[in-house]
Amino acid sequence: MRFIGLDPGGDGQFGWCVAEGTAWPLSLVSHGCVRDAATAIQSLLERLGPLEDVNAVGIDSPMFWTPSGSRLVDEIVRKAIRKAGAPNVGGTVQHINSLRGACLIQGMVAAYLLRKAFPTMRITEAHPKALLWLIKVATQTRKVVDITMSHISEFITYNGEMISEHERDAALGTLAASAMILAPAGWRDISLEEKDVFMPVAPTEYWMPIPRDLSS
Repeated sequence: MRFIGLDPGGDGQFGWCVAEGTAWPLSLVSHGCVRDAATAIQSLLERLGPLEDVNAVGIDSPMFWTPSGSRLVDEIVRKAIRKAGAPNVGGTVQHINSLRGACLIQGMVAAYLLRKAFPTMRITEAHPKALLWLIKVATQTRKVVDITMSHISEFITYNGEMISEHERDAALGTLAASAMILAPAGWRDISLEEKDVFMPVAPTEYWMPIPRDLSS
């Protein structure tokens, strides 16, 4: 199986990755950093060919909004990473109205382009930096900024040269995408907690390893 991970950002900071595998650890087989969503999807098409061969995508960007402005899923993730020891939960999981435009818009554009190319592809929202706390890779003595691919080898293997933080976060997007297909114990779609959403590229999901008792 093949999985795509995307980490939307500004010019030259849009990370993308492709990982393969039928179980963890996945194998990271391709990656890069580009200027925008269109270039990222074009890069993927050039390397992968028909996207029908891709099982799922994880995108580090909000995939839906709520009329109230605040999302229950964000509070659920904050509560979970606080319990995991994260020191700045509000900075890690920001209010959706505080996020940069490159993350918000380019992520949604990427989802739109992928869905246009392959209408039945499953898409999950991802939050790599929060995920690092939830899978116990980030700790109070190991900062998120210091984490490399070698630290997440239990989940994704990679034998190449050092990659950027944007590509690392995209790789973690493939982990979320694979969880959506493999449904490992402890993972679930927390977007089901939301009752009233605006989802421009429906349907999308939000898979995270968060127990139900941490739901707000």
